[in-house]
Amino acid sequence: MASRFRLSRFFVLNFILLEILIVGVGGTVSYRLGRKHLIDVAQQNSVAVARHLAFVLDEFYMKPWELTFETYPYDHPLAYNELRSVVLNFLSGFQVKRVNIFNNEYRIVFSTDSTMIGREQPDNSLLLSALAGNAVSKLDNHTTMDDDSNPRDYLEAYIPINARTKTETTSRLAFEIYLDVTEAYSSVKDLRLTIILSMTFIGLALLAVVLLISKRADKLILAENAERIRLAEQVRRHNEELEQIVDERTKQLREAQSGLIQMEKMAATGSLAAGVAHEINNPVSIIQNRLEILLDDAKQKVPIENIAEHLAMMHKHTSRISRIVSKLLSFARNSTKERGNLNMHELLSGVVLLVGKEIEKRGIKLTSRFPQQLPSVHGNSTELEQVFINLLINAMDACESGGEIRFSAQAHQNNLRVQVQDNGMGIPADKLGKVFDPFFTTKSVGAGTGLGLSITYRIVKDHDGDISLNSSPGQGTTFTVTFPIA
Repeated sequence: MASRFRLSRFFVLNFILLEILIVGVGGTVSYRLGRKHLIDVAQQNSVAVARHLAFVLDEFYMKPWELTFETYPYDHPLAYNELRSVVLNFLSGFQVKRVNIFNNEYRIVFSTDSTMIGREQPDNSLLLSALAGNAVSKLDNHTTMDDDSNPRDYLEAYIPINARTKTETTSRLAFEIYLDVTEAYSSVKDLRLTIILSMTFIGLALLAVVLLISKRADKLILAENAERIRLAEQVRRHNEELEQIVDERTKQLREAQSGLIQMEKMAATGSLAAGVAHEINNPVSIIQNRLEILLDDAKQKVPIENIAEHLAMMHKHTSRISRIVSKLLSFARNSTKERGNLNMHELLSGVVLLVGKEIEKRGIKLTSRFPQQLPSVHGNSTELEQVFINLLINAMDACESGGEIRFSAQAHQNNLRVQVQDNGMGIPADKLGKVFDPFFTTKSVGAGTGLGLSITYRIVKDHDGDISLNSSPGQGTTFTVTFPIA
């Protein structure tokens, strides 16, 4: 309802403003055009009256007067009444209120109002223009003249007339004629009022039509808005349902990824089992040997010498067993998502502890090189261990007996760069782009899942790191992993 009201109000206000503009402009233009036409017509009438009056005065008064009295009538004091009578008789029936005649010295030599005779108007611009030969006029509104008590509208016209003088030469005179145009001017104002009223009526009619159209448009707009709101609500509900589905699928995907990571870790644990068992078997054999010595001495009741040395040796090897088993169990169990600043020298050394024996068992030389003061990396220790164990197992599988693997780490600018380099079979160029794809493997069927490098890639990216490889068939492969320093 609010939109409908605003739209209707918009049209109403705009049409009112437009109507005011049209009526104002139309009334003003019509008034000015009517007024100009009135002045032009009245001026033409005044010119005609003045010229006919001049002709009548010259032919029927001035010439007879000069023949009779041999004097110039404007100079004779007895001529005024007779001259005035001739002028008034001529003007009867015209709407002329007063006539003044100026000589070329700007002085009134005759007037139907005797009090005006002899006055001079040298500063009258209209008079000056008439004496220069131009007929000019102006409209005096609401002017009171002579015995009229009611103000009326007059056209004051100045008309140049060439007349004979007493010296038989021609002189320029100016007739000033006051023409009553009250009725004509009233018609102009009535016409303006008529135009204004007609325009107002037409405008109101148009406003009614447009208002009707706007109301219908309001209904359509409201209906369209309601449909849009309904569709928007439907889209919103679908978006919420889609978000829930995406959240559920994301959760399922993360669980599946976690399962794949755990599965790959168990696969790696299985690969390392033999080497770890061998690593544990040696200290167990030493401990067993020391215990047999002590038991034999005890049975024979021989005084036990150097018991502290035996106990220290057994403690050393049990600590080694504990460390290996603890490291293996830590790697094999489900990792948490907790992250912190990691001691990378300790983490990489632990990886070597788990993988080293299996590599040596296969007749491959493992060379590790880590500075004691490696910078820390912010991350999850179990996941980063899996990254390097996967890379070392891949390198081990790529090498034959007598091969070599180099495992190194160093700070590089603002990153920690770790490299796993082997001199194994290498990877063909056409397969390099697929190495990190899930389930892609260059190993024989049953020898690998094809998930190790894919999981490795995902873990590295989750830690804001980067992984790249350089490989040539028969030349070996180098994996380079970089992490930002904590």
